Amino acid sequence: MSTKSTKRPILQLCIMAMLAALAIVIGFFRFPIFAATPFLEADFADLPILIATTLFGPLGGMLVLAVVSFIQAFMLGGNGWIGFTMHFVASGAMVLAVGVITRRKKSFTRLIIAVVAGTILQTLVMIPMSYIFYPIFGMPTAAVDAMLFPYIIPFNLIKAGGSALLTVIIFSAIRPFLKKENLIE
Repeated sequence: MSTKSTKRPILQLCIMAMLAALAIVIGFFRFPIFAATPFLEADFADLPILIATTLFGPLGGMLVLAVVSFIQAFMLGGNGWIGFTMHFVASGAMVLAVGVITRRKKSFTRLIIAVVAGTILQTLVMIPMSYIFYPIFGMPTAAVDAMLFPYIIPFNLIKAGGSALLTVIIFSAIRPFLKKENLIE
C-alpha cells in the first residue's frame, strides 16, 4: 500500500472533523430574521456541512451533519432529540440534494442547481416538521397555520438560501486550491 493512498483517508477525515468543528462554532452565532418570531433563529452552521458535502459527497456531508447535530442538540443545549431530529432532517434534505447533484461533477452550474434544489427541499421538509414538533413545545396547530406563510416558509427559504449562497461563494473561492491539492477533479 502506498503512502499516498493511506494519507488520503486520513486527510479527508481531518478535513471533515475541522469542518464539523467550524460548523459548531458558527452555530453559536444565531440571530432572528423576523421580530415577530424570535424563536426562529438562523445561523450559517450548514455552510461547513455543505462544503463537506461538495468535497466528500452525500455520505461525507451526512456524517458531518450527524456529528454537528448531535453535539449541538445534546451537549450545547439544543433541545435534545427534538433539536437533533429537526436539524438532521432539515439540513439532511439539503445535504442530500447537494451531494447527489454534485457527486459526479463539481461544476459551478451543478453547484448552483444543487443549492437551489437543496434550499427548496429543505423548506418543503420543514413544513411537516413544523406541524410535528412545534406542538410538542406547546404551540397549537392553528398558530403553526397562521405562521406558515408569513414566517416559517420565508424563514426557511432565507436561512437555507443564505447558507447556499455562501457555499457557492466560498466553494468557488477555494476551488483552485482544492484542484491543486487533488481534493476535487
